Formats: sequence, structure tokens, C-alpha cells
Amino acid sequence: MDLVRRIALATAELKADDSLDELEGVDPHEFAMHVIWMEEAGLIKAIVSEYLGDHPPHAAVLRLTWDGCEFADAVRSDTLWKKAKDKVLIPSTSWTFGVLLDWIKAEIREGLPTLGGGV
Repeated sequence: MDLVRRIALATAELKADDSLDELEGVDPHEFAMHVIWMEEAGLIKAIVSEYLGDHPPHAAVLRLTWDGCEFADAVRSDTLWKKAKDKVLIPSTSWTFGVLLDWIKAEIREGLPTLGGGV
């Protein structure tokens, strides 16, 4: 999920006519697979070529979707992301992407005085 977060945040910073086809320090195959999964989850629009013979997948992220923008905004805070990793993304537990996003949104709502009951 750290790589999904990195891809989402890097994509959020793209100029309108740019694309993202790599991240520093990330294996190109691993990058492509995460982009494929993120596109399947509806977070991004991308150009993807999956395995073609002996050629590994390649992917270029074009932009975030509406859901991708919400995800990027929700995970932008390093403090909140660390808390999510400690509370939700525990290696020995089961979780889904939806559970993670719902938890992050709830944390954001609780932190906003006008939405979290602090009125």
C-alpha cells in the first residue's frame, strides 16, 4: 500500500499533459503491476501493456480518477498514513481497500471540528 500511496501522490502532482511511468527506487515490473491494480480499483487512468511474450508489463499513469483524487487527498498526511498503517494495515490481519479508505475518511471527519461533533 505504500507504493499505491506513492503512485497516487505522484500522479496528483502531474501537469495536465504529463504521465508517470516510473518512480525512483521502484522496480519497473513492480510499478507496472501496482498501476494495473490501481486502474482495476478505479483510482487512475493509465496506459498498460500486460505481458507480451517475454516482455514484462509496462504502464504509464495518465491521471487520477475522482476516487483516486479522494484517495490521494485522504492519504496525503504522513501522520495519518502512519496511523492507518499501525491500526488498519497490520500484516497479520485481513483488510480491504474499502475498509482502509473508510477508516481514513472517518479519521479525517473526527479531526474536523465542524464535522466530528465538535460544534
